[in-house]
Amino acid sequence: MLRSTFLRASKKCSMPLYQSNLIGRSGIAGASFIGLRFKSDVPLTNVAQEASAKVSEIQTQLPSFDESTVEAASQVGQMVSDASNQIGYLSSIGMAKSWLWPPDLIQNVMEYIHVYAGLPWWGTICVTTVLARVVLFPLYVKYSDTLGRTSKIKPEMDKVNADLMACSDTTKAQQIALRRRKLLSENGIKNRYLIVPIVQIPIAISFFTSIRQMCLYPVEGFSTQGTAWFQDLTLADPYLGLQCLTAAMFVALARKGGESGAQQFSPQMKKVFTYLPILSIPVTMNLSAGVVLYLAVNGVCSMTQTLLLRNKAVRKFLNIAEVVNHPTPPGQGPPKGVFESFRESVQKARDQAEKRALMKEEEDKKKELAKKEKQNQRIKIVRRK
Repeated sequence: MLRSTFLRASKKCSMPLYQSNLIGRSGIAGASFIGLRFKSDVPLTNVAQEASAKVSEIQTQLPSFDESTVEAASQVGQMVSDASNQIGYLSSIGMAKSWLWPPDLIQNVMEYIHVYAGLPWWGTICVTTVLARVVLFPLYVKYSDTLGRTSKIKPEMDKVNADLMACSDTTKAQQIALRRRKLLSENGIKNRYLIVPIVQIPIAISFFTSIRQMCLYPVEGFSTQGTAWFQDLTLADPYLGLQCLTAAMFVALARKGGESGAQQFSPQMKKVFTYLPILSIPVTMNLSAGVVLYLAVNGVCSMTQTLLLRNKAVRKFLNIAEVVNHPTPPGQGPPKGVFESFRESVQKARDQAEKRALMKEEEDKKKELAKKEKQNQRIKIVRRK
């Protein structure tokens, strides 16, 4: 029954059954078969012509770019390059939004230097780093002067600190603290300048964050406005030259007495500060060249500042106290190692905390007794007649 029905349907069709099978196997088959089904009144030749026209529209090669397309693309690139040389470009791409947040402040300063000085981005990074170090230089002058003045009274200060650590009486401890404060004021020592190295930490983090963000975006020009062997500031230094320069500067810095030129490191601490910069080379090898360029320039500025503050003529001109090296006491023995010194400092801090706790308990007891005596003095004895 099914076979007879199929034969009757094939007879009504406008072409033989074997032709429909052949067409169904070819690429035009689907189109012609659909045309016969939904457009039974359309001749087969018209359907085949439409299908072949559709197949001919498929392109087997990419379209060639003519001169107008290339010129339009170059014009777009030129427009982006011109926009990057205008104030406000960084804010248009989501950077340098504020003058209060440190990373945004640094990006704003770099943009102004880049636009008005006409420097490439590698020169902009160098100039901004040097400018920041020049602003911090007066604070380092005060810091070096404080260290020089402290070195003069080091024996007296060591004795006062030892007495303060060994004292267990509150009254005597207060007297020793007053004596220590008087010694500092007589020599013009202000301990607030000792936090100057800590001030540089948030500045360095802000520089690192801002330049890294500009390299990752990347900002227009960062990939082409490098120099020497690092032409692309967004990629890592291929020869690790900037990393080696940074490590060399910080090793020399530790040998010369730190950024103040007046710090006295023990031999063990000098070894630590020698190995740490060398270990930083593999840590920073994958950073962008723009970020490592800042670290290298900052290291060069630190070394230059150290050499200036170690110069006697410069110290005399800036009225900086000279560093006094006192001989080691005969009963002190050889210098201790890093871990031993750290362990001893922790033990001293623990002992001092225990003594302070005992002193506080005794002081609380004395206050309680004084309070009770005061209350007893208010009691009046009334005699009855």
